[in-house]
Amino acid sequence: MNTPTLEQFLKDSASHQLTVNLDQGVFRDLTIARPNTVSMHYNITTRPGYLVITGDMGSFVFTRLNDMFKFFRSDDGYEINLGYWEEKLEAVNRGNGAQAFSVDTVTQILNDHLNDHLEGLDCGHSPSDEAKAEEAKEAIQNLIGLAESDEHDFYSKLREWDPKYDGGVDMECWWEWDFKDYTDHYIWCCYAIVHAIKL
Repeated sequence: MNTPTLEQFLKDSASHQLTVNLDQGVFRDLTIARPNTVSMHYNITTRPGYLVITGDMGSFVFTRLNDMFKFFRSDDGYEINLGYWEEKLEAVNRGNGAQAFSVDTVTQILNDHLNDHLEGLDCGHSPSDEAKAEEAKEAIQNLIGLAESDEHDFYSKLREWDPKYDGGVDMECWWEWDFKDYTDHYIWCCYAIVHAIKL
């Protein structure tokens, strides 16, 4: 699954239909699904102070206001606020939370760090200077390769990183970097909540 956009979500849910199982003030139970299939179906349940979304794309429990539809309602179309909404999460289904290790995030952070390192080398254009730059690039690409193949090995390498043997790149601040990003299922479910409220 690619990172969901609003357009992708609307395509995924184009033939979904709303079934209202319960609608008594802030007590609601809704099912949104394609007829005769459970593919990408979801349920929204609310009670005072809570909204629960469950279904094919994951389960998340949010808490904030007495009427959680007011919390999620968007006057500007399908605006979602991933960070703020994540702060209101009470529970997520095991193994599929709001954020997860992201190779794309690793690649961006490490390439930015590499660029800073190369700028700080103050190298000329001698063969030895170019060799230092190539060693640094190779070390970072190897580290990205580890992230692509195994998260555990990636973190092990960071803990053992030694600039003397790893392209001269200093990694002392790596523990400050957040290599996570929002999961596709969390993003999809946030769009699904807003969509259900609009139906």
